[in-house]
Amino acid sequence: MKRNAVRAMGMLLVFSVAIPLVAQPDSNTVVLTINDKPVLYWEVAVVIPQVQMEMVSRGMQPEREVVIRTAMKRVIDVRLLGQEARKLNLQPDSGRVDASMEQLVQQAGGRSEFDAALSKIGVSFDQLRSSISDSDLVQVYIAAQIDPQVTVTDQEVETYYSQNPEMFARPDMIRARHIMVRFTQQANQAEKDSAKARATAAHKRVVGGEDFASVAIEVSEGPNAAKGGDLGFFARDSMVPVLTDAAFSLDIGEISGVVESQFGFHILEVEEKRAASTMTFEEAKERLEQMLRENKAGEKLSTLLAGLNEAATVVEVPPPGAAPAGPSGG
Repeated sequence: MKRNAVRAMGMLLVFSVAIPLVAQPDSNTVVLTINDKPVLYWEVAVVIPQVQMEMVSRGMQPEREVVIRTAMKRVIDVRLLGQEARKLNLQPDSGRVDASMEQLVQQAGGRSEFDAALSKIGVSFDQLRSSISDSDLVQVYIAAQIDPQVTVTDQEVETYYSQNPEMFARPDMIRARHIMVRFTQQANQAEKDSAKARATAAHKRVVGGEDFASVAIEVSEGPNAAKGGDLGFFARDSMVPVLTDAAFSLDIGEISGVVESQFGFHILEVEEKRAASTMTFEEAKERLEQMLRENKAGEKLSTLLAGLNEAATVVEVPPPGAAPAGPSGG
């Protein structure tokens, strides 16, 4: 698992919890054991929508078996790193976990609405908080055990810049805000109609003059909702084509219509445009150094995880009536 993927685990849960899961016998069914510690169905299921979105954004076909295996692998990696962290008596950052939970509650419209959303997928508030704590513990572990091992010299940064000029050629980019109303791939027509109606209502508000960022905070179910839907600057190939096509067709200050993707209904507002250019070394230096640092940390993390997976005992628990699976290494 890549370093960024590990750090994103808490947010994967944030973005996925409001999505109705594929029909399942019981969200709290044990589907895996990792070194004799159980993993529940919902803990894997909440990762699946984000895996699907990542694959689609990269132009990949999110085949069911590949998506499920990828989600399971992420959960296994986080659990193994968490187990290592506990051996060192490391603790999650409770303030950071509380902030993540509060963000979830706000996005849901309040505690009662949030609890209702959790109830639909058979998960309690405390269960979700525990999983986010586990993910945060991985961040703590990385900061304590991986980051101190990583150094990047000025010469390495300069060499990388001179040897990879294509990386610093900036394409046309725009900065936009985004309102998203989700529906799942399993949604029926009534559910899609309901989502579209909510998106249409939000669209009327913003084209009627309400502040786009304020409406996004209130309505959007997208990952940037808490930031007023701010997507930052992005290039044409950085998101799902139907969204970038819509965004790049707009003028500054213009608001799109309601755009449908496989993930939901979207409204976009363009705030800035940036013409293609080449980034200077001084402009690139700080981010390039951070990228090289993250790459080195990612390599160390991958090596560590390979060893942990090799040594781990991971058992898939078959559904009732199926032949039992034997233990295996990661």
